[in-house]
Parts: sequence; C-alpha cells; structure tokens
Amino acid sequence: MLKLASIQTTGISILIIVGCIVLFVAFIALIYMIIAYRKIGIVAKKIDYLVEDMTYKSELLSPTVEALTKISNFINLLESLINQNVDSLTQYADKNKETVSKFISKLKDAAKTEDK
Repeated sequence: MLKLASIQTTGISILIIVGCIVLFVAFIALIYMIIAYRKIGIVAKKIDYLVEDMTYKSELLSPTVEALTKISNFINLLESLINQNVDSLTQYADKNKETVSKFISKLKDAAKTEDK
C-alpha cells in the first residue's frame, strides 16, 4: 500500500510540474503575442501614413504632370510639322515674325495656366 501511495504522489507531483511548465510556456506565448500585435499595429500605422503621404504628393504633382504632357504633345506636333514642311515653315516664319512670336507667347501662357 505504501508503494501505491508513493506512486500516486509521484504522479501527482509530475502532473503539477508539467502543469506549471505548460502555464509558464502559455504565459510567455501570451506576452510574445501581445508584443507581436503591438508591432503589427505600429507597422500598419506607418504604412497608412506612407500611403496617405504618397496620395497627397501625387495629388500635388498631377497638375504638373498634365501640363508637361500637354507641352510635350505640342512639341511633338510642332516637330512633326517642322519635319514635314521645313521650307514652307521657314518662309512663313521669315514673313510673319510677329505672328510666330504671338503663337510662342500663347504657348507659354497656356503652359503657365496649366501649371496652376
């Protein structure tokens, strides 16, 4: 009977030790999860701020990009016209210097108004 009682107390003490170890591991895992979720929250906020900042900056840059696109389209159009009609354009520019300078000033004004 004495052996049976010592075996039972040994088994109970082993269960208590295993239970303490499990509780300790669960406590460490809980602390780790809390720290991990806080870090995930911090990273999520930083990503949100980054996306918000990029959206704001892209809204500021979009009028400038549109103005540059229109100016480049005008330049491409003028370049193609010049390449096709070099002789007639040079004769027209020589004869109508005032008209050409007005056209250039209108292009500059259009670029300025699109930039605002």
